[in-house]
Amino acid sequence: MKEEPHIILQTWPFNCLTCQHAWESVYEAWHADDGRGGQVVTWRYKGTASMPPWIEPSCPSCSSLRVKTLPPGSRPPADAEKNEAPIVPRQRRP
Repeated sequence: MKEEPHIILQTWPFNCLTCQHAWESVYEAWHADDGRGGQVVTWRYKGTASMPPWIEPSCPSCSSLRVKTLPPGSRPPADAEKNEAPIVPRQRRP
């Protein structure tokens, strides 16, 4: 008899290294039997199948891919990364 998946809600904090925006997103981690005696975890975000939270997150404020994913349950600091100089893209020489 196959067991029903065990669903765990996880709140993942993120911090954009470009615009300093900090936010949290809630993901569902679906833990299930893989049919061969092991376990598999699949992810859902807002009810839709998704990649794990740490795979290519993008900032909802500036769309940057320079996002730091923090462990579930931790809080992004309010002044995260503000002491670092902003990264300015190199310009090509004419």
